Amino acid sequence: MSCKFCIFSFIFLILSGCTYNFRGFIARDIHSIAIPVFGNRTVKYGIEEQLTKLVTESFIRDNQLKLLDRKSADSILLCEITKYTKTPFSYDAQENVKDYKTEISIKLIYKKSSDKIILEKEFKDWSLYSSQETEEIGVERLCEKLAEDILKKVVEGW
Repeated sequence: MSCKFCIFSFIFLILSGCTYNFRGFIARDIHSIAIPVFGNRTVKYGIEEQLTKLVTESFIRDNQLKLLDRKSADSILLCEITKYTKTPFSYDAQENVKDYKTEISIKLIYKKSSDKIILEKEFKDWSLYSSQETEEIGVERLCEKLAEDILKKVVEGW
């Protein structure tokens, strides 16, 4: 009897048209995205270009939304870097800095071309890098992490 129930349930699901959507959170009417250079309200010069580039590359690799200019795209991703800090994180026995912590805060607005806001969120993340490395390496690592987080939030909704 249970086997018949399983078969009946399977057939019912097929006939009812239940399908899985691989597009995740993206609305069905959104097929493209524009990603203008992010704003930067911090003193860290160039970080907006670096993060914009990495986010753009993430969307290109993901390939769910076609990257277009602002006039042609169905949606637009607006981001502004609101905070950047670099602080010592750990010290060795001689009280020399062993690791630094970089932290970035971002305000994100993802909207349709009609200006209807789909998502508005504040992102805050941090990363560590060794004092043997340059600050640029630490920033790059953090920007890569943030780019993936932004992609997931826009495409998957979580």
